[in-house]
Amino acid sequence: MTLYQQKWVSKQETRSYHGEEVNEGRWQTLFQHKLEGVAQLDASLKGNVPPTPMVLQTFAPLEKRLDVAVFRAMFASSVRQSRSFILSGHVKVNGVTINHPGFTLKPGDVFAVDPERVLEALGKRKPNLKEAYRVDKFQVIQWQKFVQKAKDDPRGAWQKQKDKHRKQKTLYENKFVPELSDKDSTDVNERLDNMQELKLKKMKEVQHSVSRKSILNDIYRTAKKLVDESKDVSSSAFDSQFGKELSGKCFQVYELLENENKTMELEPEKAKEELGKIVPTYKEGKPVGEFYDDSRSKKLRQLLSELNTKYLDKIRDDFTNKPLSEDEIIKMWSTSLKKHSKLPELSEATEKGSYYLNLPWQHGMYGLKDASKPYFTPWSPRAFLSPFAILPKHIEISFLTCHAVYLRDPVARPGESEVISPFDEDIHERAYMYYVKNGM
Repeated sequence: MTLYQQKWVSKQETRSYHGEEVNEGRWQTLFQHKLEGVAQLDASLKGNVPPTPMVLQTFAPLEKRLDVAVFRAMFASSVRQSRSFILSGHVKVNGVTINHPGFTLKPGDVFAVDPERVLEALGKRKPNLKEAYRVDKFQVIQWQKFVQKAKDDPRGAWQKQKDKHRKQKTLYENKFVPELSDKDSTDVNERLDNMQELKLKKMKEVQHSVSRKSILNDIYRTAKKLVDESKDVSSSAFDSQFGKELSGKCFQVYELLENENKTMELEPEKAKEELGKIVPTYKEGKPVGEFYDDSRSKKLRQLLSELNTKYLDKIRDDFTNKPLSEDEIIKMWSTSLKKHSKLPELSEATEKGSYYLNLPWQHGMYGLKDASKPYFTPWSPRAFLSPFAILPKHIEISFLTCHAVYLRDPVARPGESEVISPFDEDIHERAYMYYVKNGM
Protein backbone atom coordinates (compact mmCIF):
# COMPACT_ATOMS: atom_id res chain seq x y z
CA MET A 1 0.00 0.00 0.00
CA THR A 2 1.04 3.58 -0.55
CA LEU A 3 1.68 5.76 2.50
CA TYR A 4 -1.69 7.45 2.02
CA GLN A 5 -3.44 4.08 1.88
CA GLN A 6 -1.67 3.00 5.10
CA LYS A 7 -2.78 6.20 6.83
CA TRP A 8 -6.33 5.78 5.57
CA VAL A 9 -6.59 2.14 6.77
CA SER A 10 -5.07 3.04 10.16
CA LYS A 11 -7.53 5.91 10.50
CA GLN A 12 -10.43 3.59 9.68
CA GLU A 13 -9.27 0.94 12.17
CA THR A 14 -8.72 3.31 15.08
CA ARG A 15 -11.92 5.25 14.45
CA SER A 16 -13.91 1.99 14.53
CA TYR A 17 -13.05 1.86 18.25
CA HIS A 18 -12.31 5.45 19.25
CA GLY A 19 -15.43 7.58 18.87
CA GLU A 20 -17.19 5.55 16.20
CA GLU A 21 -20.42 7.13 17.44
CA VAL A 22 -19.02 10.60 16.59
CA ASN A 23 -19.18 11.58 12.92
CA GLU A 24 -15.93 12.41 11.14
CA GLY A 25 -16.63 16.12 10.82
CA ARG A 26 -17.32 16.48 14.53
CA TRP A 27 -14.20 14.50 15.41
CA GLN A 28 -11.93 16.67 13.27
CA THR A 29 -13.07 19.74 15.24
CA LEU A 30 -12.07 17.92 18.45
CA PHE A 31 -8.68 16.70 17.16
CA GLN A 32 -5.64 18.44 18.64
CA HIS A 33 -2.23 18.54 17.00
CA LYS A 34 -0.53 18.89 20.38
CA LEU A 35 -0.43 15.64 22.34
CA GLU A 36 -0.32 15.72 26.13
CA GLY A 37 2.53 13.88 27.83
CA VAL A 38 4.55 13.80 31.05
CA ALA A 39 8.31 14.40 30.87
CA GLN A 40 10.73 12.24 32.87
CA LEU A 41 12.86 14.64 34.96
CA ASP A 42 14.58 12.12 37.23
CA ALA A 43 18.23 12.22 36.19
CA SER A 44 19.00 9.00 38.06
CA LEU A 45 16.93 7.10 35.51
CA LYS A 46 18.86 8.45 32.56
CA GLY A 47 19.39 5.76 29.95
CA ASN A 48 16.79 3.44 31.50
CA VAL A 49 13.68 5.46 30.69
CA PRO A 50 11.40 3.77 28.13
CA PRO A 51 10.12 5.98 25.31
CA THR A 52 6.83 7.80 25.77
CA PRO A 53 4.16 6.56 23.29
CA MET A 54 2.86 10.03 22.50
CA VAL A 55 0.95 8.95 19.39
CA LEU A 56 -1.40 6.86 21.58
CA GLN A 57 -2.74 10.24 22.74
CA THR A 58 -4.23 10.89 19.29
CA PHE A 59 -7.79 10.25 20.50
CA ALA A 60 -7.30 11.66 24.04
CA PRO A 61 -9.86 14.50 23.44
CA LEU A 62 -12.61 11.86 23.20
CA GLU A 63 -11.81 10.68 26.76
CA LYS A 64 -13.13 14.00 28.09
CA ARG A 65 -16.61 13.28 26.74
CA LEU A 66 -19.18 12.13 29.30
CA ASP A 67 -20.34 9.12 27.26
CA VAL A 68 -16.77 7.81 26.93
CA ALA A 69 -16.01 8.46 30.63
CA VAL A 70 -19.13 6.52 31.70
CA PHE A 71 -17.96 3.61 29.51
CA ARG A 72 -14.36 3.82 30.80
CA ALA A 73 -15.64 3.76 34.39
CA MET A 74 -17.38 0.44 33.55
CA PHE A 75 -20.83 1.85 34.24
CA ALA A 76 -21.89 0.75 30.75
CA SER A 77 -20.86 -2.13 28.49
CA SER A 78 -20.31 0.12 25.46
CA VAL A 79 -20.16 3.79 24.54
CA ARG A 80 -23.48 3.49 22.73
CA GLN A 81 -25.11 2.09 25.86
CA SER A 82 -23.64 4.92 27.96
CA ARG A 83 -25.13 7.40 25.44
CA SER A 84 -28.50 5.70 25.91
CA PHE A 85 -28.21 6.08 29.70
CA ILE A 86 -27.32 9.77 29.34
CA LEU A 87 -30.15 10.52 26.90
CA SER A 88 -32.59 8.72 29.25
CA GLY A 89 -31.59 10.95 32.16
CA HIS A 90 -29.82 8.27 34.25
CA VAL A 91 -26.48 10.13 34.51
CA LYS A 92 -25.64 13.10 36.71
CA VAL A 93 -22.58 15.35 36.78
CA ASN A 94 -21.96 17.18 40.06
CA GLY A 95 -25.52 16.32 41.08
CA VAL A 96 -27.12 17.72 37.91
CA THR A 97 -28.77 15.45 35.33
CA ILE A 98 -26.98 15.80 31.99
CA ASN A 99 -28.70 14.79 28.74
CA HIS A 100 -25.81 15.55 26.36
CA PRO A 101 -23.47 12.60 25.60
CA GLY A 102 -20.81 15.00 24.31
CA PHE A 103 -20.68 17.00 27.57
CA THR A 104 -17.00 17.83 28.26
CA LEU A 105 -15.77 16.84 31.70
CA LYS A 106 -13.32 19.00 33.64
CA PRO A 107 -10.81 17.78 36.24
CA GLY A 108 -12.63 17.29 39.56
CA ASP A 109 -16.06 16.64 38.06
CA VAL A 110 -18.04 13.88 39.79
CA PHE A 111 -20.40 11.84 37.62
CA ALA A 112 -22.84 9.16 38.75
CA VAL A 113 -25.05 6.59 37.05
CA ASP A 114 -28.24 5.01 38.39
CA PRO A 115 -27.08 1.73 40.05
CA GLU A 116 -29.93 -0.20 38.42
CA ARG A 117 -28.63 0.81 34.99
CA VAL A 118 -25.08 -0.28 35.93
CA LEU A 119 -26.37 -3.67 37.07
CA GLU A 120 -28.22 -3.99 33.79
CA ALA A 121 -25.14 -3.00 31.76
CA LEU A 122 -22.68 -5.36 33.44
CA GLY A 123 -25.09 -8.13 34.40
CA LYS A 124 -25.87 -11.40 32.69
CA ARG A 125 -28.67 -11.34 30.12
CA LYS A 126 -32.13 -11.93 31.56
CA PRO A 127 -33.74 -15.13 30.20
CA ASN A 128 -37.38 -15.27 29.23
CA LEU A 129 -39.82 -17.52 31.10
CA LYS A 130 -39.55 -20.30 28.53
CA GLU A 131 -35.75 -20.41 28.78
CA ALA A 132 -35.86 -20.34 32.59
CA TYR A 133 -38.47 -23.13 32.64
CA ARG A 134 -36.35 -25.34 30.35
CA VAL A 135 -33.27 -24.96 32.60
CA ASP A 136 -35.23 -25.45 35.83
CA LYS A 137 -37.08 -28.53 34.57
CA PHE A 138 -33.76 -30.17 33.72
CA GLN A 139 -32.35 -29.20 37.15
CA VAL A 140 -35.37 -30.62 39.00
CA ILE A 141 -35.17 -33.92 37.08
CA GLN A 142 -31.48 -34.27 37.91
CA TRP A 143 -32.11 -33.42 41.58
CA GLN A 144 -34.91 -36.02 41.83
CA LYS A 145 -32.59 -38.68 40.43
CA PHE A 146 -29.82 -37.71 42.85
CA VAL A 147 -32.12 -37.79 45.89
CA GLN A 148 -33.51 -41.19 44.87
CA LYS A 149 -30.00 -42.62 44.52
CA ALA A 150 -29.02 -41.15 47.90
CA LYS A 151 -32.09 -42.74 49.52
CA ASP A 152 -31.46 -46.13 47.88
CA ASP A 153 -27.71 -46.19 48.55
CA PRO A 154 -26.69 -43.45 51.03
CA ARG A 155 -23.08 -44.59 51.43
CA GLY A 156 -22.57 -45.03 47.68
CA ALA A 157 -23.96 -41.55 46.93
CA TRP A 158 -21.86 -40.05 49.75
CA GLN A 159 -18.71 -41.75 48.47
CA LYS A 160 -19.40 -40.56 44.93
CA GLN A 161 -19.71 -36.95 46.15
CA LYS A 162 -16.56 -37.45 48.21
CA ASP A 163 -14.58 -38.62 45.16
CA LYS A 164 -15.99 -35.78 43.06
CA HIS A 165 -14.85 -33.13 45.55
CA ARG A 166 -11.43 -34.78 45.92
CA LYS A 167 -10.93 -34.66 42.14
CA GLN A 168 -12.03 -31.01 42.03
CA LYS A 169 -9.59 -30.09 44.76
CA THR A 170 -6.74 -31.91 43.00
CA LEU A 171 -7.59 -30.32 39.66
CA TYR A 172 -7.76 -26.77 41.04
CA GLU A 173 -4.98 -27.11 43.61
CA ASN A 174 -3.02 -23.85 44.02
CA LYS A 175 -5.61 -22.05 41.87
CA PHE A 176 -8.19 -19.66 43.30
CA VAL A 177 -11.68 -20.76 42.41
CA PRO A 178 -14.52 -19.04 44.36
CA GLU A 179 -16.52 -22.27 44.68
CA LEU A 180 -13.46 -24.09 46.08
CA SER A 181 -12.06 -21.36 48.31
CA ASP A 182 -11.05 -21.93 51.93
CA LYS A 183 -14.32 -20.40 53.08
CA ASP A 184 -16.35 -23.16 51.43
CA SER A 185 -13.86 -26.01 51.56
CA THR A 186 -14.76 -29.18 49.72
CA ASP A 187 -12.44 -31.31 51.80
CA VAL A 188 -14.65 -34.08 53.16
CA ASN A 189 -12.92 -34.27 56.54
CA GLU A 190 -13.64 -30.58 57.06
CA ARG A 191 -17.18 -31.09 55.87
CA LEU A 192 -17.63 -33.80 58.52
CA ASP A 193 -16.51 -31.32 61.18
CA ASN A 194 -18.75 -28.57 59.80
CA MET A 195 -22.09 -30.39 60.09
CA GLN A 196 -23.02 -28.29 63.13
CA GLU A 197 -26.03 -26.77 61.44
CA LEU A 198 -27.44 -30.20 60.64
CA LYS A 199 -26.61 -31.39 64.17
CA LEU A 200 -28.36 -28.40 65.74
CA LYS A 201 -31.39 -28.91 63.52
CA LYS A 202 -31.60 -32.56 64.56
CA MET A 203 -31.10 -31.64 68.23
CA LYS A 204 -33.93 -29.10 68.12
CA GLU A 205 -36.22 -31.66 66.50
CA VAL A 206 -35.49 -34.15 69.31
CA GLN A 207 -35.87 -31.50 72.03
CA HIS A 208 -39.21 -30.29 70.61
CA SER A 209 -40.52 -33.86 70.72
CA VAL A 210 -39.71 -34.17 74.46
CA SER A 211 -42.34 -33.36 77.09
CA ARG A 212 -43.53 -34.75 80.40
CA LYS A 213 -46.11 -36.82 78.55
CA SER A 214 -43.55 -38.26 76.07
CA ILE A 215 -41.15 -39.15 78.92
CA LEU A 216 -43.96 -40.89 80.81
CA ASN A 217 -44.93 -42.86 77.71
CA ASP A 218 -41.28 -43.85 77.07
CA ILE A 219 -40.89 -45.10 80.65
CA TYR A 220 -44.15 -47.04 80.37
CA ARG A 221 -43.17 -48.67 77.04
CA THR A 222 -39.71 -49.69 78.28
CA ALA A 223 -41.10 -51.21 81.49
CA LYS A 224 -44.10 -52.81 79.77
CA LYS A 225 -41.83 -54.62 77.30
CA LEU A 226 -39.80 -56.17 80.14
CA VAL A 227 -42.93 -57.09 82.12
CA ASP A 228 -44.46 -58.81 79.08
CA GLU A 229 -41.22 -60.81 78.69
CA SER A 230 -41.41 -61.74 82.41
CA LYS A 231 -38.19 -59.91 83.17
CA ASP A 232 -37.38 -57.83 86.23
CA VAL A 233 -37.51 -54.06 85.82
CA SER A 234 -34.57 -52.18 87.38
CA SER A 235 -33.14 -48.70 87.02
CA SER A 236 -30.55 -50.00 84.53
CA ALA A 237 -33.40 -50.68 82.06
CA PHE A 238 -33.62 -46.92 81.45
CA ASP A 239 -29.87 -46.32 81.03
CA SER A 240 -29.81 -46.60 77.25
CA GLN A 241 -32.30 -43.76 76.69
CA PHE A 242 -32.00 -41.54 79.76
CA GLY A 243 -28.48 -42.28 81.02
CA LYS A 244 -27.32 -43.47 84.44
CA GLU A 245 -27.90 -40.12 86.16
CA LEU A 246 -31.61 -40.05 85.26
CA SER A 247 -32.35 -43.79 85.38
CA GLY A 248 -33.01 -43.65 89.14
CA LYS A 249 -35.78 -41.07 88.76
CA CYS A 250 -37.22 -43.07 85.86
CA PHE A 251 -37.37 -46.12 88.12
CA GLN A 252 -39.21 -44.06 90.77
CA VAL A 253 -41.80 -43.13 88.15
CA TYR A 254 -42.14 -46.81 87.21
CA GLU A 255 -42.64 -47.82 90.85
CA LEU A 256 -45.39 -45.25 91.36
CA LEU A 257 -47.11 -46.46 88.16
CA GLU A 258 -46.84 -50.11 89.14
CA ASN A 259 -47.31 -50.07 92.90
CA GLU A 260 -49.88 -47.31 93.24
CA ASN A 261 -51.77 -47.17 89.92
CA LYS A 262 -51.15 -50.78 88.73
CA THR A 263 -50.79 -49.33 85.24
CA MET A 264 -48.61 -52.18 83.98
CA GLU A 265 -51.46 -54.63 84.48
CA LEU A 266 -53.92 -52.70 82.37
CA GLU A 267 -54.73 -53.20 78.70
CA PRO A 268 -52.81 -50.81 76.34
CA GLU A 269 -55.85 -48.64 75.58
CA LYS A 270 -56.81 -48.42 79.24
CA ALA A 271 -53.18 -47.71 80.21
CA LYS A 272 -53.02 -44.89 77.66
CA GLU A 273 -56.14 -43.38 79.18
CA GLU A 274 -54.66 -43.63 82.68
CA LEU A 275 -51.41 -41.99 81.61
CA GLY A 276 -53.41 -39.17 80.01
CA LYS A 277 -55.10 -38.51 83.37
CA ILE A 278 -51.73 -38.35 85.16
CA VAL A 279 -50.28 -35.81 82.67
CA PRO A 280 -53.25 -34.17 80.95
CA THR A 281 -53.18 -31.85 77.97
CA TYR A 282 -53.06 -28.17 78.92
CA LYS A 283 -54.76 -25.30 77.10
CA GLU A 284 -54.12 -21.69 78.15
CA GLY A 285 -52.48 -23.01 81.31
CA LYS A 286 -55.47 -25.13 82.36
CA PRO A 287 -55.83 -28.93 82.12
CA VAL A 288 -58.33 -30.21 79.56
CA GLY A 289 -60.59 -33.15 80.41
CA GLU A 290 -60.48 -35.49 83.39
CA PHE A 291 -57.21 -35.69 85.36
CA TYR A 292 -55.92 -37.01 88.69
CA ASP A 293 -55.28 -34.46 91.42
CA ASP A 294 -54.22 -36.78 94.24
CA SER A 295 -50.84 -36.62 95.97
CA ARG A 296 -49.44 -39.62 94.02
CA SER A 297 -50.21 -38.01 90.65
CA LYS A 298 -48.80 -34.69 91.82
CA LYS A 299 -45.58 -36.48 92.87
CA LEU A 300 -45.44 -38.18 89.45
CA ARG A 301 -45.85 -34.85 87.66
CA GLN A 302 -43.12 -33.31 89.82
CA LEU A 303 -40.74 -36.19 89.02
CA LEU A 304 -41.55 -35.89 85.32
CA SER A 305 -40.92 -32.12 85.38
CA GLU A 306 -37.48 -32.71 86.90
CA LEU A 307 -36.79 -35.45 84.36
CA ASN A 308 -37.92 -33.19 81.49
CA THR A 309 -35.47 -30.42 82.44
CA LYS A 310 -32.50 -32.74 82.95
CA TYR A 311 -33.33 -34.87 79.91
CA LEU A 312 -33.27 -31.76 77.68
CA ASP A 313 -29.84 -30.90 79.11
CA LYS A 314 -28.67 -34.47 78.42
CA ILE A 315 -29.84 -34.24 74.78
CA ARG A 316 -27.97 -30.95 74.33
CA ASP A 317 -24.80 -32.37 75.90
CA ASP A 318 -25.00 -35.53 73.79
CA PHE A 319 -25.26 -33.54 70.57
CA THR A 320 -22.58 -31.04 71.64
CA ASN A 321 -19.95 -33.32 73.11
CA LYS A 322 -20.46 -36.61 71.34
CA PRO A 323 -18.76 -36.55 67.90
CA LEU A 324 -20.89 -37.93 65.10
CA SER A 325 -19.63 -41.02 63.32
CA GLU A 326 -19.51 -41.01 59.53
CA ASP A 327 -22.42 -43.48 59.44
CA GLU A 328 -24.55 -41.12 61.55
CA ILE A 329 -23.63 -38.17 59.35
CA ILE A 330 -24.45 -40.09 56.17
CA LYS A 331 -27.79 -41.11 57.66
CA MET A 332 -28.58 -37.52 58.69
CA TRP A 333 -27.47 -36.25 55.27
CA SER A 334 -29.57 -38.74 53.28
CA THR A 335 -32.58 -38.17 55.55
CA SER A 336 -32.32 -34.39 55.09
CA LEU A 337 -32.51 -34.69 51.29
CA LYS A 338 -36.02 -34.00 50.02
CA LYS A 339 -37.40 -34.33 46.52
CA HIS A 340 -38.67 -31.19 44.84
CA SER A 341 -42.33 -30.86 43.99
CA LYS A 342 -43.17 -31.37 40.32
CA LEU A 343 -43.07 -28.25 38.16
CA PRO A 344 -46.36 -27.20 36.54
CA GLU A 345 -46.79 -27.46 32.78
CA LEU A 346 -45.22 -24.67 30.72
CA SER A 347 -48.64 -23.40 29.60
CA GLU A 348 -49.75 -23.08 33.24
CA ALA A 349 -46.46 -21.38 34.24
CA THR A 350 -46.75 -18.97 31.30
CA GLU A 351 -50.33 -18.09 32.20
CA LYS A 352 -49.41 -17.47 35.83
CA GLY A 353 -46.09 -15.79 35.00
CA SER A 354 -44.08 -17.73 37.57
CA TYR A 355 -43.64 -21.07 39.31
CA TYR A 356 -42.20 -22.31 42.63
CA LEU A 357 -38.60 -23.51 42.71
CA ASN A 358 -36.41 -24.13 45.76
CA LEU A 359 -33.31 -26.21 45.11
CA PRO A 360 -30.29 -26.31 47.47
CA TRP A 361 -28.23 -24.15 45.09
CA GLN A 362 -31.03 -21.99 43.68
CA HIS A 363 -34.04 -20.25 45.20
CA GLY A 364 -36.50 -18.94 42.66
CA MET A 365 -36.72 -19.30 38.89
CA TYR A 366 -33.49 -19.46 36.88
CA GLY A 367 -32.42 -15.88 36.23
CA LEU A 368 -35.86 -14.57 37.25
CA LYS A 369 -35.74 -14.50 41.04
CA ASP A 370 -36.87 -10.89 40.73
CA ALA A 371 -38.73 -10.85 37.42
CA SER A 372 -39.21 -7.06 37.59
CA LYS A 373 -35.47 -6.43 37.06
CA PRO A 374 -34.15 -6.01 33.49
CA TYR A 375 -31.12 -8.23 34.21
CA PHE A 376 -30.37 -11.77 35.42
CA THR A 377 -31.35 -12.21 39.07
CA PRO A 378 -29.67 -12.94 41.38
CA TRP A 379 -27.16 -10.64 39.70
CA SER A 380 -24.09 -12.18 38.12
CA PRO A 381 -21.56 -10.50 35.77
CA ARG A 382 -21.68 -10.88 32.02
CA ALA A 383 -19.67 -13.75 30.54
CA PHE A 384 -16.12 -12.78 29.51
CA LEU A 385 -16.42 -9.43 31.30
CA SER A 386 -13.09 -9.71 33.15
CA PRO A 387 -10.75 -9.49 30.09
CA PHE A 388 -12.32 -6.12 29.24
CA ALA A 389 -12.40 -4.80 32.82
CA ILE A 390 -9.63 -2.21 32.38
CA LEU A 391 -9.94 0.78 34.70
CA PRO A 392 -8.26 4.02 33.57
CA LYS A 393 -5.81 5.87 35.80
CA HIS A 394 -7.36 9.29 35.23
CA ILE A 395 -10.75 8.28 36.73
CA GLU A 396 -11.35 7.30 40.37
CA ILE A 397 -14.30 4.89 40.59
CA SER A 398 -16.59 3.69 43.39
CA PHE A 399 -18.70 0.70 42.39
CA LEU A 400 -20.45 0.72 45.77
CA THR A 401 -22.18 3.99 44.95
CA CYS A 402 -21.75 4.02 41.13
CA HIS A 403 -19.93 7.37 41.35
CA ALA A 404 -16.67 8.36 39.69
CA VAL A 405 -14.34 11.37 39.77
CA TYR A 406 -12.74 12.64 36.55
CA LEU A 407 -9.35 13.44 38.08
CA ARG A 408 -7.61 14.95 35.05
CA ASP A 409 -7.18 14.63 31.32
CA PRO A 410 -5.35 11.43 30.27
CA VAL A 411 -1.65 11.83 29.49
CA ALA A 412 1.21 9.73 28.10
CA ARG A 413 4.01 8.61 30.41
CA PRO A 414 7.30 6.86 29.73
CA GLY A 415 6.33 3.39 28.55
CA GLU A 416 2.56 3.87 28.66
CA SER A 417 -0.41 5.98 27.68
CA GLU A 418 -3.52 6.52 29.81
CA VAL A 419 -5.72 6.32 26.72
CA ILE A 420 -6.88 2.69 26.58
CA SER A 421 -6.63 1.30 23.05
CA PRO A 422 -6.51 -2.17 21.45
CA PHE A 423 -4.25 -0.91 18.64
CA ASP A 424 -0.46 -0.76 18.46
CA GLU A 425 1.63 2.38 18.43
CA ASP A 426 2.45 2.22 14.70
CA ILE A 427 -1.26 2.18 13.74
CA HIS A 428 -1.91 5.23 15.95
CA GLU A 429 1.13 6.94 14.41
CA ARG A 430 -0.27 6.60 10.88
CA ALA A 431 -3.74 7.70 12.05
CA TYR A 432 -2.20 10.76 13.71
CA MET A 433 -0.30 11.53 10.50
CA TYR A 434 -3.58 11.35 8.54
CA TYR A 435 -5.31 13.95 10.73
CA VAL A 436 -2.25 16.22 11.04
CA LYS A 437 -2.14 16.49 7.27
CA ASN A 438 -5.95 16.68 7.02
CA GLY A 439 -6.08 13.48 5.08
CA MET A 440 -3.19 14.34 2.74
